[in-house]
Amino acid sequence: MTCPKSFGKFGFCGLLAVIYAAKLPMPANLTQLRAFFAHVKAVLSMKMSTWEAAKPSNQGGISFEHTLCLLRHYNRCGFEEVLPEDCMAGSTQDTHKKRNRANLARWLMCGLVPKTRYIVHVSGHAFFVAVGAVPSRWRIYDQRGVHRKADIAMLTKQGGYGRKLLQRVIRIT
Repeated sequence: MTCPKSFGKFGFCGLLAVIYAAKLPMPANLTQLRAFFAHVKAVLSMKMSTWEAAKPSNQGGISFEHTLCLLRHYNRCGFEEVLPEDCMAGSTQDTHKKRNRANLARWLMCGLVPKTRYIVHVSGHAFFVAVGAVPSRWRIYDQRGVHRKADIAMLTKQGGYGRKLLQRVIRIT
């Protein structure tokens, strides 16, 4: 169940993360994707023009609150918001500052719990993360494909998502 490569131009990363987390059927073609967008608009009580006039790169974009609303609506998995753990032991700063200091690459290298799944929001992007029995065996799923630890250099290059600060994290239970 991976996202078709032809959908890469549609910015529906948050919706895709919900599809993976709730184990919903993956849209196989553009007609099914647009039907899914229409269903999501109805669930979230969005204006009909919200995605219609948007460029493909903005079609399907949702906020963190919308992600929570959709997870509640589909009710196919348990979930809880977690504060991303910071790797710096002995830090005396409060939790809010710690959350804002952790970037994606740092969290992937030392903040994961084995055999867990997450929806992660960074600025301007959201994705689904599945962690294996060993914390270093993680996979990131988004509309660009699947990324593994071997892809960390690509994720942390200039402008990559690995450098972005974590905004919010949902653990799927």
